[in-house]
This record gives sequence, structure tokens and C-alpha cells, in this order.
Amino acid sequence: MLTLLVKVIKALNSDYSPAQIALAVCLGMIVGFPPLGSSHNAIILLFVLMLRVNLGVFVVSLGLFSGLAYLVDPLSESFGFWLLHLTALEGLWTSLYQVSVWRLLEYNNSLVIGSFVVAMLLTPLVFLGTKVLVVQYREQVMTWVQKSRFSVWVRSGKVFSAYQRIQG
Repeated sequence: MLTLLVKVIKALNSDYSPAQIALAVCLGMIVGFPPLGSSHNAIILLFVLMLRVNLGVFVVSLGLFSGLAYLVDPLSESFGFWLLHLTALEGLWTSLYQVSVWRLLEYNNSLVIGSFVVAMLLTPLVFLGTKVLVVQYREQVMTWVQKSRFSVWVRSGKVFSAYQRIQG
């Protein structure tokens, strides 16, 4: 767990764009909110591996949003139940259920559809919020740490220079 935290801090301090880090957080949320055994998570994991997102940030956000999902699950399930029982969408759900792929995605389960739709609705807000937080972190916290006396002292030491030689 500590190595994942170090990877997140490295990603925040690296040349990854704030949009790439925010995308990793959003994809972690989309996978973490619905039950982890859902079939659509395999498709999203494929996107994670194809896109250039930080895997450490993705895994940490997946864990955080999976934990948060347990608190939000009763609301997500009632929202999914409401969606599945809307008379205006009844024909849509019936026609989708007739297609084998949609049956495999288990969107007839109120928790799966509710938590997936909640995650999709929250995605723009989480993306923009994470992007702003990363920019603020880099402008304020990272520059303050780099200018601090402790940081200057550590970077001037022999151990740090040996570490940099090993890292390349």
C-alpha cells in the first residue's frame, strides 16, 4: 500500500498532464462504484491499459471508490430500481434484454445499473475537480516543498545523489 502511495506522489510530481491523472481517477471511479464482478469492468480495464493513464493513480482511486461504494450502495440500488421501473423506459429495457450482450452486462440488476449511472453522472465533476486539484497541488504544494530547507538539505546529500545515479 505504501508503494502505491509513493507511485501516486510520483505521478503528481511527474510530467503526466493533469488530464491524464484526472482520467485515471475517473476510470477508477467507474470501475469501483459498481460491483467489481460486473462484466463492463473488463471493458473499462481494457481502456485503462490502452490509454496513457497512470496505473498507480487508477488502482488507488479504484480502492477509494470501492470503499465509498459500500456507503453509497443503498442509494445507488434505489436509483437503479427507479430507473428499471420507469414506464417510459420499459420498452428500452425489454429490447436491450433481448440482446445477449446486454444480458451479459447485467444491467437488469438494480445495483449494477444504478451505480454505473451514478458513476457516469459524477464523471465530469470528478474529472474537473481532480484536474483543478492536481494543478493547485503542483503550483502551491510542490513548489513549497521544493523550496523548503529540508528538501534542499536532502537533495544536497550523498545518499540522494547516489539514488539519482541508480535511477538514471
